[in-house]
Amino acid sequence: MISHNMRFVLSIATLIFACSSSLKAEEAVKLSEEPITEADREHWSFQPIKRPALPAVKNQTWPRTPIDHFILAELESAELQPATEANRTTLIRRLYFDVIGLPPMPEEVETFLADQSPDAYDKIVDRLLASKHYGERWAQHWLDLARFAETDGYEHDKVRPDAWKYRDWVIKALNEDMPYDQFVRWQLAGDVIAPENPEAKIATAFCLSGPDMPDINSQEERRHTLLNEMTSTIGSAFMALQMGCAQCHDHKYDPISTIDFYRMRAFFEPAVKPVKNRSVTMLASIGKPVAPSRVMIRGDWRQPGPRVQPAFLRVANLQEQAVDADDSSQQRREYAFWLTQHNHPLTSRVIVNRIWQHHFGRGLSATPSDFGLMGDLPTHPELLD
Repeated sequence: MISHNMRFVLSIATLIFACSSSLKAEEAVKLSEEPITEADREHWSFQPIKRPALPAVKNQTWPRTPIDHFILAELESAELQPATEANRTTLIRRLYFDVIGLPPMPEEVETFLADQSPDAYDKIVDRLLASKHYGERWAQHWLDLARFAETDGYEHDKVRPDAWKYRDWVIKALNEDMPYDQFVRWQLAGDVIAPENPEAKIATAFCLSGPDMPDINSQEERRHTLLNEMTSTIGSAFMALQMGCAQCHDHKYDPISTIDFYRMRAFFEPAVKPVKNRSVTMLASIGKPVAPSRVMIRGDWRQPGPRVQPAFLRVANLQEQAVDADDSSQQRREYAFWLTQHNHPLTSRVIVNRIWQHHFGRGLSATPSDFGLMGDLPTHPELLD
């Protein structure tokens, strides 16, 4: 008859053997992925950006800008006529609500109606763009993409006392007309690109503005959740790709593998180091090394699989660029510059579509966060280029 002590020893031995076998199995897992083919890149959003020629139109007097040529060409092909121009009172109200989200004062309407100069409308546009309310109005659209909140979410929903710093940075960046490439780069790697500039570090709060669980018992689970949510958001906000679908399995429709997802996540893993009961508000560029990046089998943080190295998303990497830097912080910097290079097929198309959506109520593609195979085709793809 086995004593209680012997049963305990056997149980511990069995557990150790099971864990050892599990670790060996994790190392033995080999994931495969399909190569990216020319057929994969035939989808419109993966095609190289080209500057299209202006389409020919019959009505040569209506177009005022190159954009008008594309709009009119579609109208003429459908045998439709452009709508008549709105009256000046309607125009100024539309402009005010569009740019700053507020109606014009009665005296501002009267001044505009009395100004018969050819550039009367342009002068109001310039004045509204220079208003502080412009940044306040348009920041809300970006903060929605950044899943900005002043609390952590979940059941405890603790207040984030420093959240306002990122919100104010976005407003300031818009009001100061920060170039979009810099705007993106600072949010992904500002702490590395401009380490002496505190605002550049504040900008990295974009990556960590999602829901968080600071008081969870397993900080490793918390870190895994933060990283997956961040990777998904970067994919949808900047590239309009639903990357999150690939954290557990290869994407069902788009040419994005599970390995692609974790390669992209690997750029950010060294910079996410949560501490229990403390909110993580910015990326950390300095600190002790972290464990090697791995694919999580079926997305389960308790099942780490093969190691992966940071690499650019294959389907969008038209030039097949490789990551040159060895230092993890510089690799993240390299990713930020890869994402914002002029020939990236997605980044500029996505932001053009978002701006169009907020001005006209509907994007040129009606699915602004999904440029993949299940998203809507753009009505005027040339305008996105």
